[in-house]
Amino acid sequence: MFLSLLITIKNLIPPPEIALTLGVVLFALSWIRPRRIISLPRAGARTVLLAWVGIAGSLLVVVIATIVSAIAVASYAHPTSGFDGWWRRPVPLFIATVVVAIAALALRRMPLPAPGERAIAPRRPWHSFVSRMLLWISGIAAALLAVTALWQGAIGVSAPKGAQFLGNVPVPTDLPIFMTFNSGYGFVAGTGWPNYLPTLVVLAVAAVVFVVALRTDANRPLFARSWASSVRAERELTARVLTFILLGGLITTLGAVWMHAGSIGQGMIGLTDVRLNEGLDGSDPSAEPVLIGSGYYAIARPMNLIGHFLQAAGVAFLLRLAVDTARALVASRRVAADTSNREATSTGVRR
Repeated sequence: MFLSLLITIKNLIPPPEIALTLGVVLFALSWIRPRRIISLPRAGARTVLLAWVGIAGSLLVVVIATIVSAIAVASYAHPTSGFDGWWRRPVPLFIATVVVAIAALALRRMPLPAPGERAIAPRRPWHSFVSRMLLWISGIAAALLAVTALWQGAIGVSAPKGAQFLGNVPVPTDLPIFMTFNSGYGFVAGTGWPNYLPTLVVLAVAAVVFVVALRTDANRPLFARSWASSVRAERELTARVLTFILLGGLITTLGAVWMHAGSIGQGMIGLTDVRLNEGLDGSDPSAEPVLIGSGYYAIARPMNLIGHFLQAAGVAFLLRLAVDTARALVASRRVAADTSNREATSTGVRR
């Protein structure tokens, strides 16, 4: 009875390849540290914008990542072209980039001080208000994604006519989407530039949008009567939210890419050890099979498992960002209300 209940529960749980499955688990574990990972300015149009970006933007990336990963799982049993996932793997990073771009455009449309009311401010580099730790983490994740995409794209070759295919047999094509197996014994689909060029393009676009968005906000004109500390605080918070959104999409995409590369690299075949000098052939029970794996079989399994974790970690991080942004919005409104009440009390008529 209990075993059948466990089996029923297991069948109801979506497979771990779907981004939200393990993401919810990691999201629940993240509450071991309940402190918010984000804060918001006390009030104003920027606060409202950052709240929308942190909540709606994060959830949008999570929903899209979950949908495309579910499509990938559902497509396993269907005929494959060998490059079906060219758009699915980079789409979380693409959506995160779109969110950052929309936020940057919204920031540009906010009212600016009149020329006579502007403070003189030096030209700042784009990374002036970003945490160095966040930049290092984002840079490492981007570098790993770029190196993986370049490597997987470079090993892609075209399969000759009559070639033997391993794994999912793709529709016949001359595109360089195959990885050679055991020096041409067989071919595995899933590599080459048709699979990974879009990922590199999205990564490059994300880097450009990120730099332009932060540089534009860092050099936004200041009001002459504004406090430098308050301006710096709100721009640091803005840079933090935008970096978090892009980092979540980047980690989720890196996880999807590593899952795919690790999955196709785990292929293995068994060849019967033929020892003619002993009079043995392949039908002899004593002939031991020789197992042959792909060129990177030794790292394929760990790569696939780490990919599962990274995809789930990206989704969990974005879920936590959405919840903590909502918590920060409530806290900022409470502080603004308390400040307003104190001001009203101090300026009211004394009896």
